[in-house]
Amino acid sequence: MTNPSDERPIKPSRRRFLIAASATALAPEIAGLASAQSPAQVSGTQDAPAPQGPASQPELTPSAGLEGYQFLTQPDVEALTAMVNRLIPADEFGPGGVEAGVVTFIDRQLGGQFGAAARWYMQGPWAEGSPSQGWQLALTPAEIYRTGFRSLDRWCLGSKGKRFAELAANDQDEVLTLLQSGKIELNGIPSASFFQILWQNTVEGYLGDPLYGGNRDMAAWRMIHFPGSNPVLTPAVDLNGELYETDPISIGP
Repeated sequence: MTNPSDERPIKPSRRRFLIAASATALAPEIAGLASAQSPAQVSGTQDAPAPQGPASQPELTPSAGLEGYQFLTQPDVEALTAMVNRLIPADEFGPGGVEAGVVTFIDRQLGGQFGAAARWYMQGPWAEGSPSQGWQLALTPAEIYRTGFRSLDRWCLGSKGKRFAELAANDQDEVLTLLQSGKIELNGIPSASFFQILWQNTVEGYLGDPLYGGNRDMAAWRMIHFPGSNPVLTPAVDLNGELYETDPISIGP
């Protein structure tokens, strides 16, 4: 008997392709704790001070917006919201990254152990490693994001005349492409490394368990038919031969 799930039309979508590819790469993290909680990917030093920007930079106090951000300042929220909106835009298949709560997810991670690299080896040396050796930067993720946002806005103001969040969508895409290719100076931080952690955390927030602040209403799981912590992982067919689907289950309350 043909499984009804095999008859579903498959519509091409850049967004679905990116998410599906990332879901495959991050499969071990999706079902449990986000990999942002793991110390295995970044080497840095918790004692290294964050690079200081010019005196004209905004005061670094957490945003008091509706989300109650723990780490992000208002300029950070604006920049990150614009970035996530371009990385995972909404389409007919499901919500975009912003609607799914990715900004909240990243804020919570940066305000916790991940942001402080609390469980990582942080003593150096800071030699340039090969890609297989992971991240070799002497900065915590929180420092990388903070410096990256501020430096990127300075670059955008100098090159485009506007902050990143104020640019048109096509200009934002151009800047993100330059970041990914390592062609923007971010006060000593390789822009490709900044883009990599931004993209990884964006995907984690979109596909991770809602317990961590992202994947609101498990919409991303519903879109890709991921059952979450539901032990029934295979499609079920009822007596009429129709596919029976259950809602995904979160590990959180």
